[in-house]
Amino acid sequence: MLFRNEAVNLKLEIVSYEFSSSAGASSEDRNWLVLRATYTHDDGRVIRESISCLSTGELQELTAGLKVLRSGIRDRWDSEFIEPVFLFSAYRDEEERYIINVSFLLQNTMEDIDCADVDCVMTEAELSALIEELDALCKKFPQRD
Repeated sequence: MLFRNEAVNLKLEIVSYEFSSSAGASSEDRNWLVLRATYTHDDGRVIRESISCLSTGELQELTAGLKVLRSGIRDRWDSEFIEPVFLFSAYRDEEERYIINVSFLLQNTMEDIDCADVDCVMTEAELSALIEELDALCKKFPQRD
C-alpha cells in the first residue's frame, strides 16, 4: 500500500504474522500481523519501522470499510484499531474524490520524526486498486483459529 502526496510518501507492507501457527500463543495472539512502514520525508530521509499493530480482523474491517465507502453507502470510514500505532481515515468529498489520511507512529527509530502522517487524494480507480490489494492481503493472511 503506497500513500503519497507532493511532499512525502508512506509505503505499508504486511510482512508476516507476529507468531507462527504452531506457536503456543492463543488464537488471538496468532492473528497479529507485522506491518512494515517505509516513510520518505520531504527532506529526503527514509525511515523504516516494523511492528505488529494490526490484527487479521482489523485488516478485514479496513477492507470492508473502504468497500462500503466506495459503494456510497457511507461517506466516511475511520479506523478503530486496538493498537493506536496505525490510524486510517477516508472520506468522499464533493468532487467524488477520496481523501485519505494515514498515520503510523515511528516508535523505535533514532530520528526526530515520531509519526509518518500522509494526507492524499485518490480517484475511484486508485481506491479500487487499494481495495484489490487489501483483498489479496486478506487471502494471504486469513484469520486463524
